[in-house]
This record gives sequence, structure tokens and C-alpha cells, in this order.
Amino acid sequence: MMRNTNYSIQLGKGCGLVDETLSLLSICNADTTKESLAAYVHENNYLARCTDRRSMDIVKLVFWPRFMKSNKNVALWLRAIREKGLMLPQFKQLLMIYCARENAVMYDFIVQYLNEYKATNKTTLPTGCIKQFVDDLVDKGLAKWSDSVKTRNSSYIKAVLVDFDFVNRRGDILPYEVADFTILYLMHELHFEGLSDVAVWNHEDWQLFGLDKYQVGERIMELNLKGGYIAQCTGDLMTISWKYNSMEEFINGTL
Repeated sequence: MMRNTNYSIQLGKGCGLVDETLSLLSICNADTTKESLAAYVHENNYLARCTDRRSMDIVKLVFWPRFMKSNKNVALWLRAIREKGLMLPQFKQLLMIYCARENAVMYDFIVQYLNEYKATNKTTLPTGCIKQFVDDLVDKGLAKWSDSVKTRNSSYIKAVLVDFDFVNRRGDILPYEVADFTILYLMHELHFEGLSDVAVWNHEDWQLFGLDKYQVGERIMELNLKGGYIAQCTGDLMTISWKYNSMEEFINGTL
């Protein structure tokens, strides 16, 4: 699945938005459109803690782009997974993937900065590192933001890292282990998007979990059979015999 590589301030419309996402997923069905979802939320004051304007921003500018714009079935898959009882910490890993894909500032900070801090055994985010990342985007001409916008965007990145359990509010880097189900979900999602087995293995999204190609290969091989597939790997080649014929089959067969 393609990600949005444009740098914007859209992350500020919702950051992780975990609670609201769970609420909205619970009312999505196969017939849900952006307009019908917005109308339902408005008419029923569904996000009661939010103003009507804020509710509409959440639906149209956060939830829809993350979970329904590219593939409306994503919301249905996530709803089914949550209803089957996947624990919230693991479920948040799935939400994180879609949030990062839609927000390049989050995606690239994790891949370019946070992963490096973890690799060098840093225990806290260095002071000013997020601001430096944002400043660099502007200095390189990748974004045109005023100083006030840069400050806000830095705070949004920090907030979303807290929402998805990468760091705490003090900036301490938290232990983060990608769950087996997250591995399997991403594998199958990419497979059903039409990617080759090697492309699934080499996909950039694995970097969101700090995994390099060889670590991904190890996890794929560890989950052989149990994960609903048979994988074989030789050098830079990988072939996978897939058991399930759809994401729905995968979800029902795995959870």
C-alpha cells in the first residue's frame, strides 16, 4: 500500500486518536462512506466529548484518510480484529501503521531518528531532536513552515509517539516489541495488495518497527505454518505458499 510522502501538518488534526478511532470503527460497515459516517456522527453527537467542528475534522481529515481512503475494507478488517479481542497494545501497532503511512513527518522521524536512537542504546529522546528533524525538512526545502508551525509540528510528533507507546511523556524511549500478529497482518495485507513475496519481505513499512531485512526474514521463518503459510528463503529470494485467500479469511483463521 502506498504511503503519503508529502510533509504536512495534518498530524495535528488527531495525532494517535486511539479512543476516537475505536469508536468510529465500531460503526463502520460495508456501506459506510465518508459522507454517511460524517452524517451519523453529526446527527447522533457520536463523539460527544468533541465539538461538532472537531468531530467533522476527525472523520474527514483523520479517520477517513487513514483507514478508508485507499481501501475501505481496512476499517472493516480492524473492526473485526478488535471485536475478536486483540489486546489494545497489539491493536495500536496496527493503527500506528496507517497513521504513519498518512503522515510522512511521523513515518520519517521513526525510521530516520528514533530507530537510530534505539540502535545506539539511547534511553531518552535527545533534547531538541524532534525540532531538529523538523528544521532540517524546512532547510532542505521539503516543507515551507513558519517558526510557529515548526514548533507545533514538533509537538505533534512527540504526542503521536506517546500515543503509540514509543516514548512516554518525559521522552523516555520505551521497550517496543512488534507482536506476532502485527507481523502476520502486515504480511497478508501487503500480499493481498498484489506485492510479490520478495516485495513483502523487503517492504519499507517493517522499518516502523525497527526491523531490517534480515530480522524480518527471521520473523517470517519463525512464524512458518503457525502463521498460515509456508515460507522458504534462499539468499535474497523468498517464496511463500499462502493458505488464506483474503484478509477476512486470514483474520478469522488466525484470531
